[in-house]
Amino acid sequence: MLTKHPSPEDVASVVQGTSVGVSVTALNAMIYVLESLRHDDRSFVVFWLGSILALGGALSRMSRRAAGRRVERVSARAARRLILTSVLFAAPWAVLPLHVIGLHQTGEPLVVLLVSTGMLAGGVFMLHRAFVAALTFQSTILAAVILSFHLGGWAQAWSVTLYALLYGAFLAYFSYRTGETARQRDDSVAALSRAVDSLRQARDENYLLANIDDTTGLLNRKAFNARLAEAVARQRRSGRGFALLLMDLDRFKNVNDLFGHGVGDELLTEIARRLRANLPEGDVIARLGGDEFAVILAEVSAAAQIRPIAERLLAAFEPPAHLAGRRVHPGASIGAVICPDDGADPVELLLKADLALNRAKESGRGQCLQFDEQLRRRVIESDRIEAGLREALEGEQLYVQYQPKIALTDGRLLGAEALVRWRRPDGSAVAPDSFLTIAAERGLLPNLSRRIAETVAANLLGWRDAGLLPGKIALNIHPDDIKSPELLLDTITMFERAGIDGRDLLLEITEGCFVGRGTDMAISLLDSLADRGYELSLDDFGTGHASLGDLKKVPVAELKIDRSFIAGLCFRREDRAIVAAIAEIARGMGIRSVAEGVEDEAQRAVLVDLGIDVGQGFLWSSPMDAADFARFLVWNARRSG
Repeated sequence: MLTKHPSPEDVASVVQGTSVGVSVTALNAMIYVLESLRHDDRSFVVFWLGSILALGGALSRMSRRAAGRRVERVSARAARRLILTSVLFAAPWAVLPLHVIGLHQTGEPLVVLLVSTGMLAGGVFMLHRAFVAALTFQSTILAAVILSFHLGGWAQAWSVTLYALLYGAFLAYFSYRTGETARQRDDSVAALSRAVDSLRQARDENYLLANIDDTTGLLNRKAFNARLAEAVARQRRSGRGFALLLMDLDRFKNVNDLFGHGVGDELLTEIARRLRANLPEGDVIARLGGDEFAVILAEVSAAAQIRPIAERLLAAFEPPAHLAGRRVHPGASIGAVICPDDGADPVELLLKADLALNRAKESGRGQCLQFDEQLRRRVIESDRIEAGLREALEGEQLYVQYQPKIALTDGRLLGAEALVRWRRPDGSAVAPDSFLTIAAERGLLPNLSRRIAETVAANLLGWRDAGLLPGKIALNIHPDDIKSPELLLDTITMFERAGIDGRDLLLEITEGCFVGRGTDMAISLLDSLADRGYELSLDDFGTGHASLGDLKKVPVAELKIDRSFIAGLCFRREDRAIVAAIAEIARGMGIRSVAEGVEDEAQRAVLVDLGIDVGQGFLWSSPMDAADFARFLVWNARRSG
């Protein structure tokens, strides 16, 4: 495109070519000077050569200064200055043919024609990015050549004129096309550069989205797992160990509940800042989710090195954080492992660090606990139980027992609690608390819950066919069942398809089902189950962290008093007072109260005196398998009849 205003790239091209152009000009001039020494007009030659050298020096200085400046746009004044410079650059080569060929005819016209037209081509090539300047340059020299032949009365004047016009047209076309091609190349390079920048920006944004935690700016769980795998692979190659720390903030839920999630997010950001400030730059820091953070200590390979670092971190968490005008005391607990001493697999390291973290929290919080031999034995035992449980789920080792629930005032059978049991092939029994915990930790709980539900459903249908009335069977719901509502609802649907519903089942929950993370979702699920006609029984009431405010949110129909309060009921004033308070709460809320672990008549009498509605324990029966419970139902029916 013809334009008076060259682009900054065009000007840069001219500036870069100036030094070469000046050098070629000087060389061209020297060729003519050497040829002209044979003629008498030496004063003109000296003057002409001096003007070329002076002009070349000035152009060189100008180009050096211009090369050091970054040009964003070319003004009209700068474009005119470039055209004027091209005229000055062409002037000596226009004067030469006029003087030698046109006016004085003192030299060889062929030599003059050759050096002038040669210089013409070189100048046009140098100025090809600035088309108007190139056109001005070539027109100045060509006009002088044509005029010189006509002034001198040369017979070849019209031949030279025709040649000059054709040559000029070719050079003009060459300058235009070459300049356009260069600009198109610049545009393509710029477009490619923009595309590369966009791709790089998109890549960076995708990396941030995929690997960076929005709240803290730390690595997220996905990125941390990748870094941990890299650290393990590096350890295998080099033999140099490293330490892994997992940490949880203490009482973070209280911050969210009291001050809101906005303040909670600010606290997480402040914790991230303190971690960065107290750890070397080469260590990997991540937020795994919620209030859980992880650190890879790259330069730590011995247990003795962990203690001072952990103490420094715990000390850094002690000062209160001033967030939204409030003083928040964070605090944290830390679990630590060493690779390869405690494991050489990322999953194993995380599991053991999590075990150490949980033990630290159980031991009083605000401390660091490293995975040790005691925890190692616990892991070995957990692995053994997991392997056995997987085998039990495939065989007949698991079964369900039923313990009756009796009305304390008149001895009526109200129902029973379904209790899972596990007996190994060698006849040894595994405590439910231990294998239920392992099932939850190792992902076996869905299969176990389904097996229990199917067994209870089969037993209920069998008793119904036999004309037996077991009352409502209490089915225990684990907190992890609440976290997988689809599986729980599938189980309920399975019961209902078999003709078993809320008239036959009571769902027994613990406070872990609705206290902590995901509270709103859990309460919504429990509300929906209550709306479908299923009564909820709150087990182990009074032993955990649930408040009366939490109790008010859940549609429970029954409170179960933990056996630890019943054991000392007859001789400990404190236990009696707690049981009396729970009985009063139940009456005030219009729901039943159930005492677990009732073992003798004296306890039953006190419970009746305190107003407890239902009892469950060895006073009436130990847990029975399905066949024995069926016989119990027959006996109870005869006794009642």
